[in-house]
Amino acid sequence: MKRTEVQRAKRRPSEAESAASCERIGHGGVIDLHGYAAPTTLHIQQMEAFVGYWVRRLDNKIHTSFLAALGHEEITPARFTALSIIAANPGVRQVDLARALEVARPAALKVVNHLVELGLVETHPIPSDKRIGALALSERGQKKLAEYVRAVNEHEARVFDAVSAEELSALVLLLKKLLA
Repeated sequence: MKRTEVQRAKRRPSEAESAASCERIGHGGVIDLHGYAAPTTLHIQQMEAFVGYWVRRLDNKIHTSFLAALGHEEITPARFTALSIIAANPGVRQVDLARALEVARPAALKVVNHLVELGLVETHPIPSDKRIGALALSERGQKKLAEYVRAVNEHEARVFDAVSAEELSALVLLLKKLLA
């Protein structure tokens, strides 16, 4: 390489070039760093056209409300669902619970183990296959589930207070149709 080529390759930008390139950043230079001020109003209209945006926002609202109602009991929506399924199906196997929850077996195991630790669920080994446990609510689990159902009913009444009973029924029907 000739000396002039080396000099050109090592040439540093002038102060004016550096200032000009640093003032505007982002794709297409849309952010001026020297005159930067954070947006005071966020524009989300482009998202409002997407159903998924509204479903996710509702899911966040429901989840936050649920945890406010039962988080102190260490009951999450998944744990409440598992308790309800076990209560309605005494002797259910963990593999079937995983299928009903639509989670992997290890995730179901984690839920069940936590419910066992809380004293809400009992695992009973099956004599014909010691690897399989039949799940059932404990006496404490039966009492607590009744409390949890009341709390969930109250939480849902708060979340959906802006819609009528007919609108809520229609919403449930639409959700079932979309999930079918």
